[in-house]
Amino acid sequence: MDSRSVVFLEIMIGIAVVGLAAFAGFLLSRYLSRRGDGATAEAKAAASPWYAFVPALALLIVIAALLIWQLAPPVSLEAGDGGWREQPRAFLFMLVMLAAGAIGLVAFLALLVSRRGDWAGGRTSVPAPAAASEATTVETPAAARLLAPLLLGLAFLVLCWVYVPREVQYTMMSQLIYPASLAVALVLLFDKAMRAWSVKGPGANLREWMFCDAITFLLILGYLNLLGVRAGEAYAALVCDFVAIILFFLTFWILDRKLTRYRFLVAHGYLILLPILWLIWRVVQAVPEPEVVSWWSTFWPFLILAVVFFFLEIIALLGARETDRHLVPAVKDGVFLALYAILLLVAMPEASG
Repeated sequence: MDSRSVVFLEIMIGIAVVGLAAFAGFLLSRYLSRRGDGATAEAKAAASPWYAFVPALALLIVIAALLIWQLAPPVSLEAGDGGWREQPRAFLFMLVMLAAGAIGLVAFLALLVSRRGDWAGGRTSVPAPAAASEATTVETPAAARLLAPLLLGLAFLVLCWVYVPREVQYTMMSQLIYPASLAVALVLLFDKAMRAWSVKGPGANLREWMFCDAITFLLILGYLNLLGVRAGEAYAALVCDFVAIILFFLTFWILDRKLTRYRFLVAHGYLILLPILWLIWRVVQAVPEPEVVSWWSTFWPFLILAVVFFFLEIIALLGARETDRHLVPAVKDGVFLALYAILLLVAMPEASG
């Protein structure tokens, strides 16, 4: 079996193992939440099997250690070894399969979380609202509000593909789109800081601030990554950069403006997609790899860390009975972002003199 087949098989096994671990954690939390079948409905609602978080945390840490141990040797990324990473089509195929497996797993877990209310005892029927007249104020659906900016973004991409040369695309992205996005992000942070009212508790606000600051800092790193290549006429990663900006604003909006309990799960999902998108960006842009690079400077540590805490967030959502308890999740998010910052410091290249 060649190196390409071995690495592909390891990735598929890793995805399967993590999926099974998440499913096992889900079954464990379900079992613990149903341990008092003879209790009243109010007692069941008040019960919070928080200790289901501990074995799930231990299980996922062990799996993450095994993945690091198995994936570290083949991902040395040494140049000139004649391996499959020097074949762009094979590398892109691996990325597409990895992204497809992650998206399918996320969709399945999101379905489990959305159906949690049905399994716990059924949802109460909500009467249909009366037909609104012209004078009645109605809420515009979120999909309709997002449609206009998405159509504008699609028109921008079509314009660049059809008319704008690559050198001008790079100039627009580096001198217009990214700086404007960073300016809007700072305005959003300032607006959030100046807001004296909130229907959310202090724990939820703390979690939102941690993630909003973190993803804004990562947007700045994305801009520095673009400036570092100085592509000019060789610029070919317009779609990746534009998708990264769109995902940033979508994640920030969900974190800051929505009240759903799943907004922090969306933030973790964004941090899963970001390293995959960065790797696709480097492949499409044909960025040369250094002769020898540490495994800790690749996308694998960031991806594994984000996946582990994504599953921990799902386990916390499945085990929590009250929506206003954010102390333990805030500690978990603080640990996650601290580890993420350490990985960034380790992966940071030396400054060129």
